[in-house]
Amino acid sequence: MNIVEKLLKIDAGQLKMPEKDVKLKLGKLKGEEVTFHCKGVSPEQFSEIQENAIELRNGDIRRINMYQMKVMTIIEGVPDVFKNNELLEHFGCPTPKELVGKLLLPGEIDELYKTISELSGYESEEEIKN
Repeated sequence: MNIVEKLLKIDAGQLKMPEKDVKLKLGKLKGEEVTFHCKGVSPEQFSEIQENAIELRNGDIRRINMYQMKVMTIIEGVPDVFKNNELLEHFGCPTPKELVGKLLLPGEIDELYKTISELSGYESEEEIKN
């Protein structure tokens, strides 16, 4: 069976982004374990996040703001937490970006970013090495 035949047998209404729960012991919460419901980010969103993290100067890439790229990916990949108006108000954060910085340590940001990237179709570094 070729790919077209295979795809035609799929119910188009069943297509959805992959999801996964990630448990982290948050350092800023004295190691209390919380579960983040992560989902993959659409190709268009992922591309837009990457483009917004690139700083150009005279038409050349000057630098890539990795923090911005990771945080915006987390906001889109865990919207139930980081786009929650009640949480934003509770923690005194005017933006989701500030809430990420207030709740998470750098390693925790990396862990969520890695998970969301994998859910979005990017292989983990371990898979690439093997």
